[in-house]
Amino acid sequence: MGKGSRNRELRISEDQATANSGVKLSKKQLIKQQEKKAKIKKYITMIASLVIIIGLVVAIVVVSLNKAPKLEATVSATSEKYEINNAMMAYFMYGQYHSYVNQYYYYLSMLGLDTSKSLKTQTMYGGETSWYAYFMNMAKTQVNELVALATEAQKKGYQLDEEDIADIDEYMASIKTAAIANGYSSVNKYLAATYVTGVTESAVKSCLELQQLASKYYADLLESYEYTDEEIAKYVEDNPESFYKFDYIYYTFTAEYEDDATEAEIKQALADAKAKAEDLLSKITDEKTFRELINELEKAKAEEEAKESAESGTGDDSSDTEKDYSESFIKEGSSYSKDDEFSAWAFEDERKAGDTTVIEVKDSNGDATGYTVYLLQKPAYKDDYLTQNVRHILFTTTTFGSEEEAKAEAEKILAEFKKGDMTEDAFAELAKKYSEDNAEDGGLYEEVLKDYMVEEFNDWIFDEDRKAGDVDIVETTYGAHIMYYVGTGREAWKVNSETGLKNEEYEEYITELEKTYPVTYDNEKLTLIP
Repeated sequence: MGKGSRNRELRISEDQATANSGVKLSKKQLIKQQEKKAKIKKYITMIASLVIIIGLVVAIVVVSLNKAPKLEATVSATSEKYEINNAMMAYFMYGQYHSYVNQYYYYLSMLGLDTSKSLKTQTMYGGETSWYAYFMNMAKTQVNELVALATEAQKKGYQLDEEDIADIDEYMASIKTAAIANGYSSVNKYLAATYVTGVTESAVKSCLELQQLASKYYADLLESYEYTDEEIAKYVEDNPESFYKFDYIYYTFTAEYEDDATEAEIKQALADAKAKAEDLLSKITDEKTFRELINELEKAKAEEEAKESAESGTGDDSSDTEKDYSESFIKEGSSYSKDDEFSAWAFEDERKAGDTTVIEVKDSNGDATGYTVYLLQKPAYKDDYLTQNVRHILFTTTTFGSEEEAKAEAEKILAEFKKGDMTEDAFAELAKKYSEDNAEDGGLYEEVLKDYMVEEFNDWIFDEDRKAGDVDIVETTYGAHIMYYVGTGREAWKVNSETGLKNEEYEEYITELEKTYPVTYDNEKLTLIP
C-alpha cells in the first residue's frame, strides 16, 4: 500500500519469492517478510533480479559466445561513488524481464511479448515503445534506487561484514550448482543463457554487493519509522479504498436493444431496465427473499435458453431446477472504490445490513447501460482478524530429491525436538541448524496475513483450533515444514496500515535521495547490450 507505486525491484516480486521457498517470502538474503516487534515487512533483496530456475520457461536469443560483446568493459552509468557497466545493466534489465515473464507468463501472447524473439524488435501492445526500452527503463529505476541507498549507506559508515560476504559467496556458489545441473560447462555460459551473453560471474557479484549494501541501509531505515496508534488509524480513514470492504448481493438488468437502435429506442430500453430493477427492489424484504427472487429470474432465463436450444437442435429443453443461481450474485470482500456510486452509498454512516438500493450502471465512456439492485449483507468493514506468529523448519524437495525424503527428514527432526523440552527456544535452535528458509531468525514469521503464505501453510496457522505450542508437519509443493505455532499478532488492518505508512514515508525519502545522488546514463552505450 502507500501512494508510491514505482516498480522497485528492491521489493521482490511475490512470484520470485515463492519460487525459492515454501512460503511467499523467504531467506534473509532474499527478503524478510515481517520485522520483529511489528516492524515493516522488508520488500528488499540483494539478489532481487536473479532468477535461477531449472529449465527456464523463457527463451532468450543468445548471441554466439565467440561474438560476445565485452559488456564489462563498457561503463554506461555513473554516479558520485559508482560506475555501472553494461554487464551489470544487462543483469538488472534481464532480471526485470524474467520477473515480468514469470508473473505474466500465461498472458504474454495477449501482451504482444514473444520470448523467442529479440526484445529490440518487438513493441509494447503494438505501440512505439520497444519491450527492450521498457525493461531497460525498469532497470534504470532499480539502479537509481540501489545507487542512492548504497551511496548514503557508505556516507553513514555502512559496509559489508563477514556475514554479508558469506551470503554473497553462498549465492554465487548456488549459481555454479545451477549451471552444472543444467549441463553448462561454465558459470558464464549459464549466465549467458539465463540473461544475455556478456553477463559474467564478476558482474553478478558486483551487483549483489551493491544490492546487499543498499539492503542493509534500507532495512535499518524502515525499522526507524515509527507511528502512533492515532496515526495508524488516521491512515486507514485517509485511504479507505485500501482497507474497507463490503459484502453484498446484486442483480443487474441490462438495457436490451439492437446495434442500430435509435436514441429513442435506447432511452426506452433503459427505462424498461430501470422499471424491472425498481420492481425487483419493491419485492425484497430481506436477504432470503432477494435470493429467492434472483433464483426465479435466473431459472426462467435458463428454461428459455434450454427451450431455444431444443428448438434449434443444439440441445434439449431441460434445465437445472435444483441449482442455487443466487450464489453467483454474492460478493464478499469487495474493496471500497473512491469513485464508485455503490461504494459511496454503502459507506454512508447510517448504512446497515439489509439496506437496498438501485444504481445506474455505466460503461467506460460514462453512458448508461442498465440498472443494478443491491442488498448490503455487511456494511463497510476492515480486516480485523488477528495475524499469526509462527516458526517453521523447511526441508525442500529440491534438496532431498522427493516429497517422501523431505518428509522423512522432517519426521526425524520433529522426533528430535520432541525428545527435549519442546519450547519455542528449542525449536528456534533447530530451525537455525536445519531450516532451508529464514534459518537465521529461527524460522520465525511474525504478523502473517491471511493468504500470504502458500495454501497449506496458511490453513494450518489460521486453523481456529490452533493454540500456542502446537507442532506438526505440513507438506507443500516446496517440501515438508515442521510448524511451531507461536500465537497471534495485531489485527490485520493495523499491520497493513503501518506498512502503508512506512512505504509512503520511504517513497518520499528515496525520491529526494535519488535527486541527491543522481545516476547519469550513456544511452548510446546502453544500446550495445544485446
